[in-house]
Amino acid sequence: MSDQLLKTISKDQAFRAFAIDGTALVRQAQDSHGASRIAAVVLGRALLATELLAQATVKGEERISVTINGRGPIGKVVTEANAEGAVRGYVTNPELAPIVNDQNQLNIAGAVGNHGSFQVTKYAPYSEPYIGQSMIVSGEIGDDFTYYLTQSEQVPSVIGVGVTMNEDDTVKTAGGFLIQALPDATEADLDALDAKLKQMTPLSTLLSEGGSPLAILEDIFGAKQVETLATVGVGLAAEPPKSAYREMLTTLPAAEIQAMIDEDGGAEVTGRFSGKKHYFDRIELAAILAEIKATDDLKKKD
Repeated sequence: MSDQLLKTISKDQAFRAFAIDGTALVRQAQDSHGASRIAAVVLGRALLATELLAQATVKGEERISVTINGRGPIGKVVTEANAEGAVRGYVTNPELAPIVNDQNQLNIAGAVGNHGSFQVTKYAPYSEPYIGQSMIVSGEIGDDFTYYLTQSEQVPSVIGVGVTMNEDDTVKTAGGFLIQALPDATEADLDALDAKLKQMTPLSTLLSEGGSPLAILEDIFGAKQVETLATVGVGLAAEPPKSAYREMLTTLPAAEIQAMIDEDGGAEVTGRFSGKKHYFDRIELAAILAEIKATDDLKKKD
């Protein structure tokens, strides 16, 4: 994992703050999914925000998934992340053509939509998943994560994420931040933070100038006003091996596998999160079919 996420606490002990450089992982995600310019920005923002949220809310073997359904032309935006820095995701329509606003800038809210739902599911070992929901407030991604945290987690928070693009529609930079109030934060502290956020350099500018995670936070809090607690390597989650997809095929009815053999002479399985394709030829499918039939025969005997 070449990208990094920084965990800090403000020197006045009022806030904990996270910042991420996710340029490499967003570039890889765009390449894996063949994402268009606008889809790369939407997916990139969601991946960054999800990893920031995971670092703030899960630990150990816990993980979270986020589903954003704003009913826009991009379709659903689905992401997952764990406490170890691995994140993955996809959008329903990765080849969406650019949608621009009156200033000829990418209209992210127009692509995502703002008339749907925002859902976070937290998974923990040996317990039922916890589901939190909120409304989509803008479709800009960062605002929607911020609203979820404030409403569902009941902690004053702000998430800012950005992806800048090159003229050739490739990812130039990607990064963001998450700030949360600590229990001892006062109303004066919150007001002061709000003022600082209004005065901060635009995130797109910071990223374009190569701003590091620390530089982003120091632009908000001031030079040397945050104390580094930890640095976490972040990147796209590893693609499951072909054997994992084979295992999935063994759960299908025998008739479906037989149809793949008879009608197509093979099967191509595409990883939803990675975009990677795995091909199973006629011989491989025949072996899977034999395994399914053997399992069905055992169930009949029992």
